[in-house]
Amino acid sequence: MASVVRSTALRAGGACVRCRKGKTKCVYENGRSPCKNCAKGMHECYLPSESMSHGGHGVSPARVHQRARESLPSERVVSSTSIDRQAAPQSSLSRHVATTTEKLTPELLQEAERVISKTLPACVAFHKPSFLQQLKNASMDPTMVNALLTTAARHSPAMIRRYGGHGGGSAAAEHFAGKTISLIMQALDQPSLADIQALCLLVIHEWGCRNAVRAYVYLGQAARMAQMYRVVHTHHQQPEPDQFLQDESFRRTLWLIYILDCFLTSSPGRHPALSSHDVKDVSLPCLDMNYHFGSPVYVRTLNDASPSAMADPNGTLAEVGEFGHIVLATKAWRNVVEMMTTTTLETFSEEQCVALEQQIDLLRQSLPLHFADKPGQINLHITMGSGYTYAMIHSLLNCGTIFVNRRRILQAVTDENFSLEAWRLSSHAHGQAVDRIFAASHSIITSLLALEHGADKDSILCFPIFMLFSAFTAGSTVAYLTLKGLAPPDVTESASNIVRDSLRLCQDGSESWPLVLPWQRHLSVMSKVLREVNSAPRDIRESREDSKPGHRVSPSVKDDVASQADTNPDPMDYDQATSSVSRAPLPAGMEGRDSEPAIPRRPGVTTISGGSAGASTPATASPPPQGLAPKADSPGAASSASVSGIPQAPQPGPDVDMSAMELCAAFERQLLELDDLAAFMGGGV
Repeated sequence: MASVVRSTALRAGGACVRCRKGKTKCVYENGRSPCKNCAKGMHECYLPSESMSHGGHGVSPARVHQRARESLPSERVVSSTSIDRQAAPQSSLSRHVATTTEKLTPELLQEAERVISKTLPACVAFHKPSFLQQLKNASMDPTMVNALLTTAARHSPAMIRRYGGHGGGSAAAEHFAGKTISLIMQALDQPSLADIQALCLLVIHEWGCRNAVRAYVYLGQAARMAQMYRVVHTHHQQPEPDQFLQDESFRRTLWLIYILDCFLTSSPGRHPALSSHDVKDVSLPCLDMNYHFGSPVYVRTLNDASPSAMADPNGTLAEVGEFGHIVLATKAWRNVVEMMTTTTLETFSEEQCVALEQQIDLLRQSLPLHFADKPGQINLHITMGSGYTYAMIHSLLNCGTIFVNRRRILQAVTDENFSLEAWRLSSHAHGQAVDRIFAASHSIITSLLALEHGADKDSILCFPIFMLFSAFTAGSTVAYLTLKGLAPPDVTESASNIVRDSLRLCQDGSESWPLVLPWQRHLSVMSKVLREVNSAPRDIRESREDSKPGHRVSPSVKDDVASQADTNPDPMDYDQATSSVSRAPLPAGMEGRDSEPAIPRRPGVTTISGGSAGASTPATASPPPQGLAPKADSPGAASSASVSGIPQAPQPGPDVDMSAMELCAAFERQLLELDDLAAFMGGGV
């Protein structure tokens, strides 16, 4: 065999340390490290004479090489690659990549590319051109490869068959998630941008698996890693294409953390991982065209100011980009949630609701013309590949609209002088609230159905979690308004269609996201009762309404609010949702109140979040699929058996109207106790 040319320095040192220990032939290509053996295993390659700087005398190799690493050209690329990894000593990271990363077969490569090209949030938060190039060149960081495959596994029938078994998409995703977090944790001394981006994808994975605590903790870790990355890589230079790409990639990663932070801290006790200071001077994401082609621009901040890095504060600012509109819509939605979590029946402010709705309307009006919420608009976006971006923006805004107006209605129906007759004769404001809820709900469902119709036929449709939550919010709210008698009589068919489609979307979504299963069960109860009410003869329905008292249709709502939401949630039995009983499940949680006789709580009741009554953390609503048992730190790991309760004996003679009222009363109490937000986050902490 012809001898391979080596440089003088390498020849002087002979074989590298790893080859010496393994007593294998050390061959260098083109006279440069790494040698063939180290390159194959993606290990660091160094000579014995260099071993002092590679962990000798207790010195952290990451610290020894930190300054040199910062100036490497690989740090100027958009995301961390395998080159970037080799810049940081692999011996200190103990990556063992050869044994932890799946071989990127053409099939897996195609699935990873699908995530980058079409799947939120990767398709808007990551730099698509460089990611696709790295995948094709097999140069992408192993951490990011595994994170992309974690996301891809829920969409891919082939990956589910190979890695999921009976556990389905969640088990297949977990196969890659375990490898991803292992690689991330081994690199904590010097996190790369790829580590932070990968951890964001893991937060979504754990959130969707109903591992609420784990997702919340990972989110905090991602925020801390981003803060440290920012300290090390802060530059105050003129905007050059390479520097702009690196800075914009970090900004988009930070905004992704911000969005997840808004979602996963939507309940009292959940503290944000990012402070206002972290995003105060950060430009919103620019147009994707500027980002993809590396055209440096400055964009306004979240507070509508010029970014601090801009040399001339009065200079021209570029247009907010597609991802930037998602950030702004998230902020508007989160402001509404803030109102819901900080006001009570006593401190409710109509002025605050008006201000919040004005903010949402102003944001809608400020959207570019092609993002306007118009009939058929989403079909054009689906054709252009931006359907999910469009749907996400309007799901956030429409869900915020539903929240604001539903809170107004809850305030009205909990008044001790409330009556349906007075409601129907009331001012135009009540009618407007109902109309806005129906319009927003219709928009949400229409968008998701359009995305479903335009989806790839060779993959499993897996909507983003928030889109499914917005569908659940739309369906459950419309069902409540109809069952309560607050909706006009002429919208019965429209309401039934919204509830039906919402239920089916959540049923399909629960197959990909275990988090959605309790929402689907809740909706199935409401849908069943709604069908029973609609199928009853009209004269019977009217006679039952006339026989009801003229006020306080929900007599215990106000009393229930005084109880502790996390220790006495108001439950419903969802396990009977698909049974053949002819009446709605009785709302439990009414026992032990001063104003009512104590009624023993039936076993097996659950809240919207799927948790057993009296628990502050969620229980897995059904046994996990085989091969995907709850993790030890999962909030549902210890209490999953408590939700499979005993069905109640059928009541003599169905009373559909009464059941509907009980269901509405329970739903009102759950909303006032923020149970739907707890369900959204995975059950709360």
